[in-house]
Amino acid sequence: MIVVERYILLSIQPKIVKEIIDGTKKFEFRKKFPNLEEGNVNKKIIIYSSKPTMKIIGSYVVKTYYHSDFCSLMNKVNATTAYEARISKYFTNKDSCHAMEISELKIYDTPLSLEYLRKSFPGFVPGQSYRYLNNLIVDNILMLNGYI
Repeated sequence: MIVVERYILLSIQPKIVKEIIDGTKKFEFRKKFPNLEEGNVNKKIIIYSSKPTMKIIGSYVVKTYYHSDFCSLMNKVNATTAYEARISKYFTNKDSCHAMEISELKIYDTPLSLEYLRKSFPGFVPGQSYRYLNNLIVDNILMLNGYI
């Protein structure tokens, strides 16, 4: 049986994407996220910069993945008091919190616009938080950029 590796497309606000690119944001936090320990989920995350950018702009590798309650998570990521206060507003359910340490960031030379994605892959929707990406889109990213 052939197991197909799945890539995750993560929708991120442009201002947060900027923080990831300039290196000030080291972790991406989510309320819900799939288990990255599953054998067929790739630890390379594809970044979709949401409105108004609306493009797949790059990728990063999850160096470390955490899933725990809020207080334990903040300890694991060595959060400052100010950072913890900022993140606390995002997590309404403090029992189940996810964090991904960002590493090996790559910004694509040829980003894929939402318009291009919808023309090339009818029915494409980026998703509000995350979604599994069609492998044909992954192949297209590789063809256009030479890497994922």
